[in-house]
Amino acid sequence: MFQQRRVRRRSGGLFLILVALAVTASSCALSGHPGSPKVARVLGQATGTKLAVGQPAPSGTGDLGAVSCATVRRCWAVGIAGPNPAPATGAAVIAATTNGGTTWKAQEVVGGSTPQLSGVSCPTATHCMAVGSNGASLPGSGVVITTGDAGSTWNAVASPQNALAVLSVTCAGPNNCTAVVSDGTSTWAAHSADFGQSWQQEGNLPSTFQPENDLTCVAGGRCLDAGYTPTTNSHGAGAVALSADGGATWALASVPTGTGVLQSTACPSTSVCLAAGTTGTTISDVVPAKGELLRSTDGGHTWVQSTGTVPVEDVYGMACPSADQCAMVGAFWFGLPEVAVGSVAQSIDAGSTFRSSPTSYTPLTLTAVACPSTSGCIAVGGHTVAKITLLHPKHPLAPTTTTTTTSVVRTTTSVAGGPPTTTTGVPTT
Repeated sequence: MFQQRRVRRRSGGLFLILVALAVTASSCALSGHPGSPKVARVLGQATGTKLAVGQPAPSGTGDLGAVSCATVRRCWAVGIAGPNPAPATGAAVIAATTNGGTTWKAQEVVGGSTPQLSGVSCPTATHCMAVGSNGASLPGSGVVITTGDAGSTWNAVASPQNALAVLSVTCAGPNNCTAVVSDGTSTWAAHSADFGQSWQQEGNLPSTFQPENDLTCVAGGRCLDAGYTPTTNSHGAGAVALSADGGATWALASVPTGTGVLQSTACPSTSVCLAAGTTGTTISDVVPAKGELLRSTDGGHTWVQSTGTVPVEDVYGMACPSADQCAMVGAFWFGLPEVAVGSVAQSIDAGSTFRSSPTSYTPLTLTAVACPSTSGCIAVGGHTVAKITLLHPKHPLAPTTTTTTTSVVRTTTSVAGGPPTTTTGVPTT
Protein backbone atom coordinates (compact mmCIF):
# COMPACT_ATOMS: atom_id res chain seq x y z
CA MET A 1 0.00 0.00 0.00
CA PHE A 2 2.97 2.27 0.60
CA GLN A 3 3.99 1.97 -3.05
CA GLN A 4 0.44 2.31 -4.30
CA ARG A 5 -0.21 5.63 -2.65
CA ARG A 6 3.04 7.06 -3.96
CA VAL A 7 1.77 6.34 -7.48
CA ARG A 8 -1.24 8.54 -6.78
CA ARG A 9 1.03 11.46 -5.96
CA ARG A 10 3.11 11.41 -9.11
CA SER A 11 0.45 12.82 -11.39
CA GLY A 12 2.29 15.58 -13.24
CA GLY A 13 4.65 13.83 -15.66
CA LEU A 14 2.17 13.78 -18.52
CA PHE A 15 1.56 17.47 -17.98
CA LEU A 16 5.18 18.38 -18.68
CA ILE A 17 5.11 16.39 -21.93
CA LEU A 18 1.94 18.12 -23.05
CA VAL A 19 3.35 21.53 -22.16
CA ALA A 20 6.48 20.88 -24.21
CA LEU A 21 4.35 19.90 -27.20
CA ALA A 22 2.11 22.94 -26.73
CA VAL A 23 5.03 25.36 -26.57
CA THR A 24 6.62 23.80 -29.67
CA ALA A 25 3.36 23.91 -31.61
CA SER A 26 2.77 27.55 -30.68
CA SER A 27 6.27 28.81 -31.51
CA CYS A 28 4.99 30.53 -34.64
CA ALA A 29 2.62 32.60 -32.49
CA LEU A 30 5.32 33.98 -30.21
CA SER A 31 5.34 37.73 -29.95
CA GLY A 32 7.80 40.35 -28.70
CA HIS A 33 10.36 42.88 -29.82
CA PRO A 34 13.72 41.70 -31.11
CA GLY A 35 15.97 40.81 -28.22
CA SER A 36 13.09 40.70 -25.72
CA PRO A 37 11.92 37.49 -23.98
CA LYS A 38 9.61 35.37 -26.12
CA VAL A 39 6.25 34.67 -24.51
CA ALA A 40 3.88 31.86 -25.45
CA ARG A 41 0.38 32.43 -24.16
CA VAL A 42 -2.27 29.83 -23.44
CA LEU A 43 -5.93 30.51 -22.68
CA GLY A 44 -6.85 31.32 -19.09
CA GLN A 45 -4.73 34.35 -18.13
CA ALA A 46 -4.48 34.43 -14.32
CA THR A 47 -5.06 37.69 -12.47
CA GLY A 48 -4.32 38.82 -8.96
CA THR A 49 -1.24 38.87 -6.74
CA LYS A 50 0.68 35.61 -6.86
CA LEU A 51 0.45 34.33 -3.28
CA ALA A 52 2.19 31.02 -4.08
CA VAL A 53 5.46 31.18 -6.01
CA GLY A 54 7.28 27.99 -6.95
CA GLN A 55 10.70 27.08 -8.28
CA PRO A 56 12.46 23.87 -9.34
CA ALA A 57 13.98 21.81 -6.56
CA PRO A 58 17.78 21.47 -6.61
CA SER A 59 19.15 19.67 -9.67
CA GLY A 60 19.19 15.91 -9.19
CA THR A 61 16.47 15.91 -6.55
CA GLY A 62 13.82 13.22 -6.81
CA ASP A 63 10.06 13.42 -6.30
CA LEU A 64 9.38 15.46 -3.12
CA GLY A 65 6.25 14.53 -1.17
CA ALA A 66 6.61 15.73 2.44
CA VAL A 67 7.90 18.87 4.17
CA SER A 68 8.55 20.13 7.70
CA CYS A 69 9.74 23.51 8.98
CA ALA A 70 11.53 23.93 12.30
CA THR A 71 11.62 27.74 12.02
CA VAL A 72 10.53 30.36 9.52
CA ARG A 73 13.92 30.00 7.83
CA ARG A 74 14.78 26.29 8.16
CA CYS A 75 12.70 23.68 6.33
CA TRP A 76 13.34 20.20 4.97
CA ALA A 77 11.54 18.38 2.15
CA VAL A 78 11.85 14.65 1.45
CA GLY A 79 10.68 12.21 -1.20
CA ILE A 80 11.71 9.39 -3.49
CA ALA A 81 14.21 9.01 -6.33
CA GLY A 82 12.47 9.77 -9.59
CA PRO A 83 11.33 8.64 -12.03
CA ASN A 84 11.33 12.18 -13.47
CA PRO A 85 13.19 14.45 -13.71
CA ALA A 86 15.78 12.71 -11.52
CA PRO A 87 17.41 9.36 -12.39
CA ALA A 88 15.96 6.28 -10.72
CA THR A 89 19.21 5.86 -8.79
CA GLY A 90 21.68 8.34 -7.43
CA ALA A 91 19.09 11.07 -6.84
CA ALA A 92 18.95 13.22 -3.72
CA VAL A 93 15.78 12.63 -1.72
CA ILE A 94 16.29 15.44 0.83
CA ALA A 95 16.28 19.18 0.10
CA ALA A 96 16.77 21.94 2.68
CA THR A 97 16.42 25.70 2.91
CA THR A 98 17.99 28.03 5.47
CA ASN A 99 16.35 31.23 4.22
CA GLY A 100 12.66 30.48 4.28
CA GLY A 101 12.44 28.83 0.89
CA THR A 102 14.28 31.42 -1.21
CA THR A 103 16.98 28.90 -2.11
CA TRP A 104 17.31 25.15 -1.58
CA LYS A 105 20.19 22.67 -1.40
CA ALA A 106 20.18 18.89 -1.71
CA GLN A 107 21.41 16.86 1.28
CA GLU A 108 22.81 13.35 1.22
CA VAL A 109 22.17 10.25 3.33
CA VAL A 110 25.28 8.71 4.88
CA GLY A 111 26.14 5.25 3.53
CA GLY A 112 25.28 5.75 -0.12
CA SER A 113 21.72 4.40 0.11
CA THR A 114 18.75 6.15 -1.47
CA PRO A 115 15.69 5.45 0.68
CA GLN A 116 12.10 6.12 -0.30
CA LEU A 117 11.00 8.78 2.19
CA SER A 118 7.33 9.44 2.87
CA GLY A 119 7.43 11.61 6.01
CA VAL A 120 9.59 14.14 7.84
CA SER A 121 9.37 16.05 11.12
CA CYS A 122 11.83 18.68 12.35
CA PRO A 123 11.24 19.64 15.99
CA THR A 124 14.27 21.98 16.21
CA ALA A 125 16.49 23.97 13.87
CA THR A 126 19.11 21.22 14.03
CA HIS A 127 17.06 18.03 14.56
CA CYS A 128 15.03 16.28 11.85
CA MET A 129 13.68 12.77 11.42
CA ALA A 130 12.64 11.32 8.06
CA VAL A 131 10.90 7.97 7.56
CA GLY A 132 10.03 5.60 4.76
CA SER A 133 11.28 2.35 3.24
CA ASN A 134 14.33 0.94 1.49
CA GLY A 135 12.06 -0.35 -1.26
CA ALA A 136 12.58 -4.05 -0.59
CA SER A 137 8.94 -4.72 0.42
CA LEU A 138 10.01 -7.15 3.13
CA PRO A 139 9.63 -7.12 6.93
CA GLY A 140 12.42 -4.94 8.23
CA SER A 141 12.43 -2.71 5.13
CA GLY A 142 11.30 0.31 7.13
CA VAL A 143 13.73 3.22 7.24
CA VAL A 144 14.29 5.96 9.81
CA ILE A 145 17.05 8.52 9.28
CA THR A 146 17.90 11.50 11.48
CA THR A 147 20.13 14.53 11.63
CA GLY A 148 21.30 16.41 14.69
CA ASP A 149 23.42 18.95 12.84
CA ALA A 150 20.87 20.66 10.61
CA GLY A 151 21.36 18.18 7.79
CA SER A 152 25.13 18.22 7.44
CA THR A 153 24.86 14.46 8.00
CA TRP A 154 21.84 12.15 7.82
CA ASN A 155 22.33 8.74 9.44
CA ALA A 156 20.16 5.64 9.66
CA VAL A 157 18.85 4.85 13.15
CA ALA A 158 16.65 2.06 14.46
CA SER A 159 13.43 1.31 12.62
CA PRO A 160 10.40 -0.07 14.48
CA GLN A 161 10.65 -3.86 14.62
CA ASN A 162 9.37 -5.71 11.53
CA ALA A 163 8.39 -2.47 9.80
CA LEU A 164 7.67 -2.94 6.11
CA ALA A 165 7.43 0.86 5.83
CA VAL A 166 7.34 3.74 8.29
CA LEU A 167 4.60 5.79 6.70
CA SER A 168 4.63 9.07 8.62
CA VAL A 169 6.10 10.72 11.69
CA THR A 170 5.57 13.73 13.92
CA CYS A 171 7.95 14.89 16.65
CA ALA A 172 6.92 17.29 19.41
CA GLY A 173 10.61 17.29 20.37
CA PRO A 174 13.70 15.10 19.99
CA ASN A 175 12.48 12.99 22.91
CA ASN A 176 8.88 12.63 21.72
CA CYS A 177 8.32 11.20 18.21
CA THR A 178 5.27 9.24 17.07
CA ALA A 179 5.21 7.25 13.82
CA VAL A 180 2.65 5.22 11.89
CA VAL A 181 4.09 1.88 10.78
CA SER A 182 2.98 -0.87 8.41
CA ASP A 183 4.28 -4.42 8.76
CA GLY A 184 2.36 -5.63 5.71
CA THR A 185 -0.39 -7.18 7.81
CA SER A 186 -1.41 -4.42 10.19
CA THR A 187 -0.77 -0.74 10.76
CA TRP A 188 0.22 0.55 14.17
CA ALA A 189 1.72 3.48 16.04
CA ALA A 190 5.22 3.55 17.49
CA HIS A 191 6.83 5.99 19.91
CA SER A 192 10.47 6.99 20.39
CA ALA A 193 11.77 8.89 23.41
CA ASP A 194 15.37 9.02 22.16
CA PHE A 195 15.04 10.37 18.62
CA GLY A 196 14.88 7.03 16.87
CA GLN A 197 17.50 5.08 18.81
CA SER A 198 14.71 2.79 20.00
CA TRP A 199 10.96 2.41 19.41
CA GLN A 200 8.05 1.25 21.54
CA GLN A 201 5.15 -0.33 19.67
CA GLU A 202 1.80 1.14 20.66
CA GLY A 203 -1.75 0.59 19.51
CA ASN A 204 -2.97 -0.86 16.22
CA LEU A 205 -4.94 1.43 13.98
CA PRO A 206 -8.41 0.07 13.06
CA SER A 207 -7.97 -3.14 11.04
CA THR A 208 -9.85 -1.87 7.96
CA PHE A 209 -8.18 1.55 7.92
CA GLN A 210 -5.56 2.48 5.32
CA PRO A 211 -3.62 5.66 6.17
CA GLU A 212 -2.54 8.31 3.67
CA ASN A 213 0.91 9.09 5.14
CA ASP A 214 -0.19 12.27 6.96
CA LEU A 215 -0.16 11.95 10.77
CA THR A 216 -1.28 14.95 12.86
CA CYS A 217 -0.73 15.09 16.63
CA VAL A 218 -1.72 18.08 18.76
CA ALA A 219 -1.23 19.16 22.36
CA GLY A 220 -2.98 16.92 24.85
CA GLY A 221 -2.04 13.64 23.19
CA ARG A 222 -4.65 13.58 20.41
CA CYS A 223 -3.54 12.19 17.04
CA LEU A 224 -5.43 12.08 13.73
CA ASP A 225 -4.67 10.15 10.55
CA ALA A 226 -6.61 10.58 7.31
CA GLY A 227 -7.21 7.74 4.89
CA TYR A 228 -9.90 5.34 3.78
CA THR A 229 -11.49 1.96 4.40
CA PRO A 230 -11.73 -0.38 1.36
CA THR A 231 -15.22 -0.91 -0.01
CA THR A 232 -15.10 -2.69 -3.36
CA ASN A 233 -12.17 -3.65 -5.55
CA SER A 234 -9.94 -0.57 -6.09
CA HIS A 235 -12.32 1.73 -4.21
CA GLY A 236 -12.57 3.07 -0.68
CA ALA A 237 -14.58 5.35 1.59
CA GLY A 238 -12.94 8.26 3.38
CA ALA A 239 -12.06 7.66 7.03
CA VAL A 240 -10.24 9.29 9.95
CA ALA A 241 -8.44 7.28 12.62
CA LEU A 242 -8.36 9.01 16.01
CA SER A 243 -6.24 8.45 19.12
CA ALA A 244 -6.95 10.42 22.28
CA ASP A 245 -3.88 9.08 24.11
CA GLY A 246 -0.94 9.73 21.83
CA GLY A 247 -1.23 6.51 19.84
CA ALA A 248 -1.84 3.96 22.58
CA THR A 249 -5.37 3.24 21.33
CA TRP A 250 -7.16 4.08 18.08
CA ALA A 251 -10.71 4.16 16.75
CA LEU A 252 -12.49 5.29 13.60
CA ALA A 253 -14.15 8.69 13.86
CA SER A 254 -17.65 9.31 12.56
CA VAL A 255 -17.53 10.71 9.00
CA PRO A 256 -20.43 11.37 6.60
CA THR A 257 -21.52 8.53 4.34
CA GLY A 258 -20.24 8.92 0.80
CA THR A 259 -17.01 10.73 1.74
CA GLY A 260 -14.23 10.28 -0.80
CA VAL A 261 -10.63 9.32 0.01
CA LEU A 262 -9.18 11.63 2.68
CA GLN A 263 -5.51 12.55 2.45
CA SER A 264 -4.70 15.17 5.09
CA THR A 265 -5.73 16.52 8.49
CA ALA A 266 -4.99 19.73 10.39
CA CYS A 267 -6.26 21.28 13.63
CA PRO A 268 -6.33 25.09 13.93
CA SER A 269 -7.35 24.72 17.62
CA THR A 270 -7.85 22.02 20.25
CA SER A 271 -11.49 21.65 19.27
CA VAL A 272 -11.60 22.49 15.54
CA CYS A 273 -10.01 20.06 13.07
CA LEU A 274 -10.13 19.68 9.30
CA ALA A 275 -9.83 16.63 7.05
CA ALA A 276 -9.47 16.94 3.29
CA GLY A 277 -8.98 14.85 0.18
CA THR A 278 -10.96 14.07 -2.93
CA THR A 279 -14.55 13.27 -3.77
CA GLY A 280 -13.18 10.33 -5.75
CA THR A 281 -13.15 6.84 -4.28
CA THR A 282 -10.58 5.18 -6.55
CA ILE A 283 -7.53 4.01 -4.59
CA SER A 284 -5.50 2.25 -7.28
CA ASP A 285 -5.01 5.17 -9.67
CA VAL A 286 -5.26 8.94 -9.95
CA VAL A 287 -8.75 9.91 -11.14
CA PRO A 288 -9.61 13.61 -11.55
CA ALA A 289 -12.22 14.70 -9.00
CA LYS A 290 -13.26 17.65 -6.87
CA GLY A 291 -11.83 18.49 -3.47
CA GLU A 292 -13.40 17.11 -0.31
CA LEU A 293 -13.36 18.98 3.02
CA LEU A 294 -14.71 17.83 6.39
CA ARG A 295 -14.79 19.85 9.60
CA SER A 296 -14.96 18.76 13.24
CA THR A 297 -15.69 20.94 16.26
CA ASP A 298 -15.15 18.23 18.90
CA GLY A 299 -11.48 17.50 18.34
CA GLY A 300 -11.95 15.00 15.53
CA HIS A 301 -14.54 12.62 17.00
CA THR A 302 -17.37 13.56 14.62
CA TRP A 303 -17.18 15.23 11.21
CA VAL A 304 -19.51 17.07 8.83
CA GLN A 305 -18.98 18.07 5.22
CA SER A 306 -18.02 21.66 4.55
CA THR A 307 -20.84 23.71 3.07
CA GLY A 308 -18.52 25.91 1.03
CA THR A 309 -16.77 25.27 -2.27
CA VAL A 310 -13.35 23.61 -2.04
CA PRO A 311 -11.12 25.56 -4.48
CA VAL A 312 -8.41 22.86 -4.58
CA GLU A 313 -9.17 19.64 -6.41
CA ASP A 314 -7.67 16.46 -4.95
CA VAL A 315 -6.38 18.04 -1.73
CA TYR A 316 -3.15 16.40 -0.52
CA GLY A 317 -1.90 18.64 2.27
CA MET A 318 -3.11 21.11 4.90
CA ALA A 319 -1.56 23.16 7.69
CA CYS A 320 -2.94 25.71 10.16
CA PRO A 321 -0.41 28.03 11.83
CA SER A 322 -3.05 29.82 13.93
CA ALA A 323 -6.61 29.44 15.15
CA ASP A 324 -7.83 31.37 12.10
CA GLN A 325 -5.37 30.69 9.28
CA CYS A 326 -5.11 27.49 7.25
CA ALA A 327 -3.62 26.57 3.88
CA MET A 328 -4.40 23.64 1.61
CA VAL A 329 -2.53 22.37 -1.44
CA GLY A 330 -3.26 19.85 -4.14
CA ALA A 331 -4.21 19.71 -7.81
CA PHE A 332 -6.11 21.71 -10.38
CA TRP A 333 -7.31 19.52 -13.27
CA PHE A 334 -7.73 20.79 -16.82
CA GLY A 335 -7.72 19.71 -20.47
CA LEU A 336 -8.70 16.56 -22.32
CA PRO A 337 -7.27 14.20 -21.27
CA GLU A 338 -7.17 15.92 -17.90
CA VAL A 339 -3.79 16.71 -16.38
CA ALA A 340 -2.94 18.44 -13.10
CA VAL A 341 -1.01 21.48 -11.96
CA GLY A 342 -0.43 22.61 -8.39
CA SER A 343 -3.20 24.49 -6.63
CA VAL A 344 -3.32 26.47 -3.36
CA ALA A 345 -6.15 27.85 -1.22
CA GLN A 346 -6.32 29.66 2.11
CA SER A 347 -8.76 30.20 4.96
CA ILE A 348 -8.85 33.06 7.48
CA ASP A 349 -11.87 31.72 9.41
CA ALA A 350 -10.55 28.47 10.88
CA GLY A 351 -11.33 26.45 7.78
CA SER A 352 -14.98 27.38 7.45
CA THR A 353 -14.30 28.75 3.97
CA PHE A 354 -11.32 28.64 1.61
CA ARG A 355 -10.38 30.96 -1.25
CA SER A 356 -8.09 30.15 -4.14
CA SER A 357 -4.59 31.71 -4.12
CA PRO A 358 -3.05 32.60 -7.53
CA THR A 359 0.18 30.71 -8.19
CA SER A 360 3.32 31.13 -10.25
CA TYR A 361 5.37 28.11 -11.40
CA THR A 362 3.47 25.23 -9.85
CA PRO A 363 3.59 22.84 -12.82
CA LEU A 364 3.03 19.69 -10.73
CA THR A 365 0.54 18.68 -8.07
CA LEU A 366 1.53 20.03 -4.65
CA THR A 367 1.40 17.18 -2.14
CA ALA A 368 2.46 18.67 1.20
CA VAL A 369 2.57 21.99 3.05
CA ALA A 370 4.11 23.26 6.30
CA CYS A 371 3.38 26.65 7.88
CA PRO A 372 6.07 27.72 10.37
CA SER A 373 4.47 31.13 10.97
CA THR A 374 1.32 33.14 10.36
CA SER A 375 3.13 34.94 7.54
CA GLY A 376 3.91 32.09 5.20
CA CYS A 377 4.11 28.41 4.32
CA ILE A 378 6.31 26.09 2.27
CA ALA A 379 4.74 23.60 -0.15
CA VAL A 380 6.31 20.82 -2.21
CA GLY A 381 5.27 18.42 -4.93
CA GLY A 382 7.23 16.47 -7.50
CA HIS A 383 10.29 18.49 -8.48
CA THR A 384 8.80 21.77 -7.19
CA VAL A 385 9.21 23.79 -3.99
CA ALA A 386 6.98 26.82 -3.37
CA LYS A 387 6.61 29.73 -0.96
CA ILE A 388 3.09 30.73 0.07
CA THR A 389 2.27 34.18 1.45
CA LEU A 390 -0.52 33.88 3.99
CA LEU A 391 -3.43 36.25 4.28
CA HIS A 392 -4.03 37.86 7.68
CA PRO A 393 -7.52 37.86 9.21
CA LYS A 394 -7.20 41.53 10.20
CA HIS A 395 -5.81 42.60 6.82
CA PRO A 396 -7.27 40.15 4.29
CA LEU A 397 -5.53 40.93 1.03
CA ALA A 398 -7.79 38.26 -0.37
CA PRO A 399 -8.02 37.40 -4.07
CA THR A 400 -11.14 38.94 -5.55
CA THR A 401 -11.74 36.02 -7.89
CA THR A 402 -12.32 32.30 -7.72
CA THR A 403 -11.63 29.45 -10.12
CA THR A 404 -14.55 28.72 -12.44
CA THR A 405 -13.06 27.34 -15.67
CA THR A 406 -10.70 24.61 -16.79
CA SER A 407 -8.06 26.73 -18.51
CA VAL A 408 -4.58 27.65 -17.34
CA VAL A 409 -1.90 30.07 -18.40
CA ARG A 410 1.60 28.87 -19.18
CA THR A 411 4.16 31.61 -19.83
CA THR A 412 7.63 30.58 -20.96
CA THR A 413 10.53 33.05 -21.06
CA SER A 414 14.07 32.47 -22.25
CA VAL A 415 16.83 34.35 -20.45
CA ALA A 416 20.15 34.78 -22.21
CA GLY A 417 22.62 32.22 -20.94
CA GLY A 418 20.05 30.36 -18.86
CA PRO A 419 17.29 27.73 -19.18
CA PRO A 420 13.68 28.61 -19.93
CA THR A 421 11.43 29.29 -16.95
CA THR A 422 7.72 28.59 -16.89
CA THR A 423 4.90 30.25 -14.99
CA THR A 424 1.65 28.45 -14.28
CA GLY A 425 -1.53 30.26 -13.32
CA VAL A 426 -4.80 28.78 -12.14
CA PRO A 427 -7.50 30.73 -13.97
CA THR A 428 -9.68 33.26 -12.24
CA THR A 429 -12.66 35.19 -13.43
